[in-house]
Amino acid sequence: MRFLYITLISAIFLLSSSCDNADSRHKIHSGRIDYKISYLNQDLNHKTLELLPRQMKLLFNDKQAMNNIEGFLGFYRLSTITDFNTRKCSTVLKVFEKQYLVKGKREEQMCCFDTMDDMKITETNETKQIAGFTCKKAMVYLPSTQTEFEIYYTDEINLKHPNATNPYRKVKGVLMEFELNLLYLRMRFVAENFHEMEPENLNNEFSEYSRQVSRDQMTQILNKLME
Repeated sequence: MRFLYITLISAIFLLSSSCDNADSRHKIHSGRIDYKISYLNQDLNHKTLELLPRQMKLLFNDKQAMNNIEGFLGFYRLSTITDFNTRKCSTVLKVFEKQYLVKGKREEQMCCFDTMDDMKITETNETKQIAGFTCKKAMVYLPSTQTEFEIYYTDEINLKHPNATNPYRKVKGVLMEFELNLLYLRMRFVAENFHEMEPENLNNEFSEYSRQVSRDQMTQILNKLME
């Protein structure tokens, strides 16, 4: 009887361990997510909409993540690069041959986007499939503008502090459908595709010719581009 008891306990332990290992193996640690961008502003004319960015790419590995947004027919590119260990974010703006750089402090939010400091998040029990991932729904409310909208995020991607440098730092997962305000633009991002890949050192986005500027200077430069 004692032998059977020990055998049963051992079998349960091994089964539990194998399930844990299987779950761990299926967690995504690197890749690229392509997001579609739409604009919720009511006063944008058709000509302006044609020039605005329509896609964002998120490249990530277990150490870093980089967002790329290209606008005005590829004339400029706005990139944010987050280091998960230091929780610091750098913002790079390329305009033709010029490149501007803002280096953020620990847990300081990425440059040029509204921080939405008064954000209140309410979790729900709803889920839906986005780009092949099961995503959880949460409701966001901004008292300052009396704005409410839904977001979706997934915990099937294993990243450490994925939102440490964006307004959704309280969300424990990778954002798959969400909103951000860039200057006067209210943007909604929806993930469309996921690509398995292993991005190399994302700091290669930096150039020795980058001109380091303040957050205010970067905002002014971007604002002129979008006038």
